[in-house]
Amino acid sequence: MQHNDIKMEQEEFVFPQLILEETLYTLGQLKNAAPEKAHIALAGRSNVGKSSLINALAKRKQLAKVSSTPGKTRSVNLYRVAPQNFFLTDLPGYGYAKRSKSERELWANLIEKYLVECENLVAVAILLDCRLEPQEADKMMVQFALAHQIPIIPILTKADKCTQKERSERISQWTVLIPRGEPIAVSSHSGLGLRELWKKLILVAENSSFAQHEEEIPENVSQDKEQDKQLLEQTKEIEKKSFQEHIVFKEDNDKPKKIRTKRGAVAREKEMQKKLAQEKARKKAQEEKSRAKHKKK
Repeated sequence: MQHNDIKMEQEEFVFPQLILEETLYTLGQLKNAAPEKAHIALAGRSNVGKSSLINALAKRKQLAKVSSTPGKTRSVNLYRVAPQNFFLTDLPGYGYAKRSKSERELWANLIEKYLVECENLVAVAILLDCRLEPQEADKMMVQFALAHQIPIIPILTKADKCTQKERSERISQWTVLIPRGEPIAVSSHSGLGLRELWKKLILVAENSSFAQHEEEIPENVSQDKEQDKQLLEQTKEIEKKSFQEHIVFKEDNDKPKKIRTKRGAVAREKEMQKKLAQEKARKKAQEEKSRAKHKKK
């Protein structure tokens, strides 16, 4: 019975659509793209299989161009996820791209600024080759994300080319470097882990401050300034605790210094305002319920 339930759950899950929305080349284009929607960046070394994974997630063969030459992609592709309505940002691969030093530095600078300054970036999915032990370039990318308080979704690609024992060993290695984010092993060829990855991406986007909620806050909520101030202070305390739990940090003596970014500040402010409005609505509903009860008496 349990096996049938698992099978039914897999059959019921419908893969979202991936739609190539824009091809971008400058930081201004990146920062201004879909400003009211959540972005999840896809980052990885030049030959990690990012384009193949995008095609597998979309169930399309040629949505993202797959090249045998590492580092060929020189643009940022923005994919809209439908119907969930968030975006995957396909960043150029890092590593041994066969490009001039000045061009590599230009792209590295653009990607760095995007990851730090993009206000609607909610996470970075770092793609790691399941066949290889942690590489220096990958470890540097992880440390960069940790230092700038960017939540990480670790993904082990090409998992079909490893044995179960090798996959488990690689997951253990990366779990040490990314303590609260156990990697998801995937295969673009066999489909291994694709449902799990989609569910993780959707969950991260829906839990962000950019998620569109059907619930509407009443417009006639009390505007009492003193009450607002107290609620705001309470919300800040809650937010502070949840923020510390949400962000991934390396738990050792070399813990990266927390760096406040404009992106993080805006997201936290939006989340606090949302929680403040919800708390006010809840109190108003309680007051109305209490008045209704007294009228009956």
